[in-house]
Amino acid sequence: MRSLALALVLVAALARAQPPPPPPAEGEAPRVASFALILGVNRSYDHDQQPLRFADDDAARYLDLFRLLGARTYLLSRLDDNTRRLHPQAAAEALEPTLPTLRAQVRQLAHDIAQARARGVAAELYVVYAGHGALRDGVGSVSLEDGPLTGRELMRDVVEPVGASRVHVIVDACDSYYLAYGRGPGGERRALSGFAVPPGLAGAANVGLLLSTSSARESHEWEGVQAGIFHHEVRSALMGAADADHDGRVSYREVAAFVAQANAAIPNERFRPQVHARPPAGGDVLLDLRPGLGRRLEVEGALGGHYQLEDGNGVRLAEFHSAPGQPVHLVRPGPTGLLFLRHVGEHEQEYRLPAGDGVVELAALEPRPPQVAWRGAAHESFTRLFTLPFGPDEVARLKLPPPPMAPRVPSPAGPAETGPDARFEGGVVALVVGGASLVGVVGTSVYAQGLAHKLPSTASQSMVAEQNAHIRAVNTATVVLGGVGLAASVLGGVLLLGSGAPATTPLPSVTVGPGVGALSLTGQW
Repeated sequence: MRSLALALVLVAALARAQPPPPPPAEGEAPRVASFALILGVNRSYDHDQQPLRFADDDAARYLDLFRLLGARTYLLSRLDDNTRRLHPQAAAEALEPTLPTLRAQVRQLAHDIAQARARGVAAELYVVYAGHGALRDGVGSVSLEDGPLTGRELMRDVVEPVGASRVHVIVDACDSYYLAYGRGPGGERRALSGFAVPPGLAGAANVGLLLSTSSARESHEWEGVQAGIFHHEVRSALMGAADADHDGRVSYREVAAFVAQANAAIPNERFRPQVHARPPAGGDVLLDLRPGLGRRLEVEGALGGHYQLEDGNGVRLAEFHSAPGQPVHLVRPGPTGLLFLRHVGEHEQEYRLPAGDGVVELAALEPRPPQVAWRGAAHESFTRLFTLPFGPDEVARLKLPPPPMAPRVPSPAGPAETGPDARFEGGVVALVVGGASLVGVVGTSVYAQGLAHKLPSTASQSMVAEQNAHIRAVNTATVVLGGVGLAASVLGGVLLLGSGAPATTPLPSVTVGPGVGALSLTGQW
């Protein structure tokens, strides 16, 4: 294990040591290569979790999608007999979804991305997971066949070693939100405070997140699409159905709005995926479709409605519901094989798409009655998917969380200074004032005791009265200093609790004693 970890570190170091790619010439588009690491796990290492049926189907369809767009893909999934028949290319390439295989693929990925960087090409990585998720002791994880993979492990063992400039993490699993974000005591999301940056995936500025749950929620599969509901919707979006502004790129906002609208008509929120989308710093583009739009299906705005794209084996590849007047440009799958576009509604129609390259316009095709009947009784909730139309208005209404702040890069002269936290600085000052006041309490108490023993036994009554008045004044000062010290100390503690101070920031240390009023204030924050 140590040698494997050392190898990963060395590969990551070599990847980072590569010189940055040269900037493109004026007028030239940036050169970016796409890589996709796809994991589909039906059977968890935890035998208490019921096996899934379609995680392998999801993985195989993502392989087809990213290959269609020119990405270099790596597939880890154990395909069942049906999936192998439907997806022969995936059956030929899939490796077992285990931790050792994952580490081996990460090493290969790091090598390939380092090679791209050496040739002046930036790298963009997609990490896609379909399978089981779990939340234990406030830590979220996904399952491989031989063990769990937490969000921090995904960051440490996959994202960081490969050295990609941008990483997009797409996860469909129960409780997937907690793969990136911690969960606080009492079953609540852990709030961030001050300038604190969460560790792992959530704190990485170059990592974008597209997760099937925004809290402790279940994810669902459905026989009707032979896939996970969330992944079916995301793939439909990434094929172009979510490109509401027709710029040839699908953004995080567009995908999130597309998925939300697809599920909006489901009455029971238990079956309604609540996507969490957060783009990486520097831009919210999730996928550039332009390399694949030379082969596209155009559904004109006048033909807006609910459509399902299926292949000759009845596999539903994409689904959308375009608003009236809203055209859709959908990347078509490979040039061979049958494809059918079904118009779902009161009067269903079906279009057979011609094979070959180029652009196919739906308006030029002849509709006919559907040749394949609806397959059995489906869950009532999921039959409501894509009931409502999608368009730019849904994208405009959606609000996304802001991307994480990019970390400061240390200067050559030394480590970068971290931004000051006003609450932390105020807390330190308050504790110093409190400590000084409490030291004053001890000093005045000792001084008052000394005054009581200064008068000789032959002193007059007037001298005694004067000395007593002096002692009372000192005692009053002691009480005032004590109150100030206590209040300042409490205030300082409250400010430090609410700050984003590092875990090992030293507190002021005050020690007075031995003797009357001994005080000790030590420790770390």
